[in-house]
Amino acid sequence: MDLLKSPIQKLYRNFLVPSLLSAVVTSIYSFVDMIAIGRGVGPEGTAAISIATPILGIISFFGILCGVGGSVYLGKARGEGATEKSNAYFSASLFLAVVVTIFAWVGFIVFSTPIYQFFGATENLMPYVQEYTNCIVWTMPFFILSAYLTNIVRSDGAPNKTMKAVIIGGVFNIFGDWFFVFPMGWGMFGAALATVLGMIIQFVILCSHFCSKKCGLRIVKPLRPLRAFRNILLTGFSSSVVSISLSILTVILNKQVVRYGGETALAVFGVAVTFFLLFQSLFAGVGQAIQPIVSTNFGAGFKQRIRDVDRFSMMTALFMGAGFTLIGELFPLQIIRLFIDATPEILEIAPKIIRIYFLSFLLMGVNIQTVYYFQSILKAKLATILALLRGLLFSGILVYLLPLAWGLDGVWWAMGIAEFLVAILLIPLRCSHKKSS
Repeated sequence: MDLLKSPIQKLYRNFLVPSLLSAVVTSIYSFVDMIAIGRGVGPEGTAAISIATPILGIISFFGILCGVGGSVYLGKARGEGATEKSNAYFSASLFLAVVVTIFAWVGFIVFSTPIYQFFGATENLMPYVQEYTNCIVWTMPFFILSAYLTNIVRSDGAPNKTMKAVIIGGVFNIFGDWFFVFPMGWGMFGAALATVLGMIIQFVILCSHFCSKKCGLRIVKPLRPLRAFRNILLTGFSSSVVSISLSILTVILNKQVVRYGGETALAVFGVAVTFFLLFQSLFAGVGQAIQPIVSTNFGAGFKQRIRDVDRFSMMTALFMGAGFTLIGELFPLQIIRLFIDATPEILEIAPKIIRIYFLSFLLMGVNIQTVYYFQSILKAKLATILALLRGLLFSGILVYLLPLAWGLDGVWWAMGIAEFLVAILLIPLRCSHKKSS
């Protein structure tokens, strides 16, 4: 695929389909774990997963930080026709990814118990959280480097390789969840083991790209390494903050849910967060699909092609958001029963929680797509501000303030209102950008 000459609609479709499929299968890791644990362990297990979920987000943050930043500058350099510069940015991002992985891995191993407590593990839930999350912490490098390689391999013009890696790893995870949790009876540890082995398979397949004849990446000496590291981190932060903001916000939500609704409400919230991860991954998939196209054409100065792919992706995000919202409004009980062997108490409170929470998905895709778009044209500061506003600041403040007036309902309404406020803010920003370009 020629990112500078191929018809833009076909090019967008060729990147979008693998990106969305990869996002779906990646989310299956959380979906299948939630179903297996909900059926095989019970509400305590699903509550523990809602605590483990933000920890997985933090782990992904490190890989996305280096991978997205590296891929944007890699693509821009290729658009300029500077192959050596492109490889220099790849090499710099790879070095950063390895260094970050080592520090993060050691830190999580040493401070695992305090970290679990910070993320909301109560005395009752701690054994479940430890049984699941310790397995992932000990194999953390595979998770970080897989997130890194997913972005790099896609930007090297191999979105199908990324899709293949994620699908094969995800299929193994599905089988492993069933086999380890039910026939083997390994509970939380079995679900974690299935996730770890699936991620290792994904990592190995992604690494095989470097042995392919289609691989255009070479390890060279970085040009101006300190400047390269700075550019990669600043640019990658706006996308990775989507992941880390969710993790921090989930900690706040977990504590607010337990405060106003107890562990029963937390079990329902664990299911809602699983859908949040799926839908956010799909919206991010739209952003990731346009990223190589936009950054490469930005380097070449092809503004009309950038406008076209931006329009296509915005329409995709709006359509997906409407569909996801309808799922929650029409099928709240079916969603809960899919994941949990629900008690009467859970069935009583779940429909209202699901219906309110799913309203936040209506505009979420527009907001996430805009973050990736601004990032791809090297407006890193603006992209980071938008990511922080939607992912943490607006939602975090509202999660604390609204329950003071509305109780537990305020927790669920906070998410949708935050997305609406960011979407309103984007209107003048997008209009101003179109005039200037």
